[in-house]
Amino acid sequence: MTRPFRTEESIHAERITRDAVAPFLAACGFQNINESRHVSGSAITQLISVTTPQGQQVKMRVRLCWRRRSVEDLRFSAAQLRARLIDDNWDTTLQKIMQRDLEQGVTHNLILQRDGAVIVYAALIPSNDLKGIFDAQAKVSQELIDSGQMKNIQKNHAKNGSSPTVYLMDERTPGSHQVADVLWNWPAVVDLVKLPMLTSLINEDAMDDCPPPINYSMLGTDAPVQRPVLRAEYPRDRRVREAVLKRTHSCERHGCMSQRTYNGFLDVHHILGIKMGDRVWNCVALCPNCHRDAHFSPETDSINLELLRYAEQFKPADADGKLNDE
Repeated sequence: MTRPFRTEESIHAERITRDAVAPFLAACGFQNINESRHVSGSAITQLISVTTPQGQQVKMRVRLCWRRRSVEDLRFSAAQLRARLIDDNWDTTLQKIMQRDLEQGVTHNLILQRDGAVIVYAALIPSNDLKGIFDAQAKVSQELIDSGQMKNIQKNHAKNGSSPTVYLMDERTPGSHQVADVLWNWPAVVDLVKLPMLTSLINEDAMDDCPPPINYSMLGTDAPVQRPVLRAEYPRDRRVREAVLKRTHSCERHGCMSQRTYNGFLDVHHILGIKMGDRVWNCVALCPNCHRDAHFSPETDSINLELLRYAEQFKPADADGKLNDE
């Protein structure tokens, strides 16, 4: 039996990351964000036009780094620029990549790495600098390999088989960081993660189901002052919460089954986030531990995919999954 090229879990994780890009850019101070996506088979092309905090008009192609699913994966971060070489030639391939961007009006490439609920790397790269960065990373990588600094790793970082690749991070050997340093030291590259955030991505309303951990050392004041607070939020239907809690007395995550006899022990978790729908088939009842796993665990994508599969049994056969007035 042939293994599918893309797994359901991989596609689900990609959707989450791509949905997070526009809010991330807004939090970085970008304005007039317009997004388009084109799906061809299992491949998704995501283009976003924005106005930068400095007022510059930019059109970016969003590229996602390889999904990191193990502790070993956390030691490096990289994204492919193309799945296969053109005419078996690296120079031709990079020139074609940049030419396509020019023809489509794409000025920059945005390469992102997401871990759980957080975008940990985000490099905004001028499209016409892609080949220079690729060539420089390939050169540094080969020098590290030839000098034995990559130990048993003999594959060139940039020339990844037949796939041109750009590295954002590598800590697999003491010297391997030099490959990623090429990117971050490139004059025109902007590290968006280091920009001051106008809003908190983790504290957005979609995460209100599960507040982030508290730094208790920062709590308290000797003179609290009342103040008005204005915030935007998604309304939650009380009846949805009641229906979810009514269908179970224990945590609905497979293998947990934690339960207590008092009301309030179970949380109602919106699997795809409240903004994707306040429906019983987008919600599960979780104990506090599993709820935090669903938001903050390194395995959050696989956990939520499993929960989504479970919750789909509560979706009516004729439901389209979209919010409507009933």
